[in-house]
Amino acid sequence: MKDLKTLFQRCGADALVVISDKNRLYFTGFASTFGYLVLTKDKSIFITDPRYFEMAQSLEEKGIEVRQIANGVSATALLVSVLKDIGAKTVGYEDTELTVNQFQTLQKELAEFTLLPCGGDVNYVRSFKDEEEISLIRKAQSVTDAAFKQLLKVIRAGMTEIDIRVELEYLLAKNGGEGLAFDTIVASGVNTSKPHAHPTDKVVENGDAVTMDFGARYHGYCSDMTRTVFVGEPVAEMRKIYNVVLMAQRNGIANAHCGMTGRELDSYCREVIKANGYEKYFTHSTGHSLGIDIHEEPRASMYSDQPLLANQLITCEPGIYVPGVGGVRIEDLLLVQEEEVIDLTTSEKDIIIL
Repeated sequence: MKDLKTLFQRCGADALVVISDKNRLYFTGFASTFGYLVLTKDKSIFITDPRYFEMAQSLEEKGIEVRQIANGVSATALLVSVLKDIGAKTVGYEDTELTVNQFQTLQKELAEFTLLPCGGDVNYVRSFKDEEEISLIRKAQSVTDAAFKQLLKVIRAGMTEIDIRVELEYLLAKNGGEGLAFDTIVASGVNTSKPHAHPTDKVVENGDAVTMDFGARYHGYCSDMTRTVFVGEPVAEMRKIYNVVLMAQRNGIANAHCGMTGRELDSYCREVIKANGYEKYFTHSTGHSLGIDIHEEPRASMYSDQPLLANQLITCEPGIYVPGVGGVRIEDLLLVQEEEVIDLTTSEKDIIIL
């Protein structure tokens, strides 16, 4: 089980009811589309229906008790019974995940308990990755790197952005990815000035930049990486933009260390871009963490005073986007450790001209 001691120290509840699919996966390692997970400092109870009960029984090997919802008994009635059995008075809930309707239902069904919002506490605990999580993220990233290396042999003038996306997503699956971490971004030519461009039927032409932001999912955990390559010789302005972004990213990674704030990491990248006259064209933050979600805490932005601590992850992805000209983004995934910061991304970053 995850760090329940820290979680309950922070949230102050007697028990926590986990409703979201992703947090049930986080705390149990079991993927399901329905269920309630009741957590206490020393006990975990998973409530589910017959669709998952047989598979969920494997959780008992981890010390998680599994309860099946009986015919004629509502899920919330069993939930209330479990909370009473464990003597809970205050019950935490995921205020960061529930819809208004879900919260109102929970409030009604658990009226006899005092409800405490604990979503931020769950997110804090999730920001620190254990050895198993790091291993899964490393695997997801290795899938992503392998797919990119193979894709370089495929990209050519005459393909559309959609063609490239299809090839890339095929290679992610072929190399062991179990799904996409997020919707794949592929942009070419002038479309590269749009940081989150959707792939279109635009044809890649000689001299075009092609920016690809993509990631695999492995056992529920994400990877994330961006590379910009050129199909044929780029114009001088785009070559300059590429070199500035690369310098900025390398400066950020070289200066990254445990204990620095997200603001500090962002500034190491941003100051290089500013010094080269492109400050107004770097329009997003430098990075974010990931795990089960593609965007998690902590963040690397000019607004973040949150420190980057050991066993947290952070992307480093500066970019320059000039409308009517094009854009470049380069992204690596970093693992923060006490004594060093490890770059989990192995793909080439020096300018690639296909």
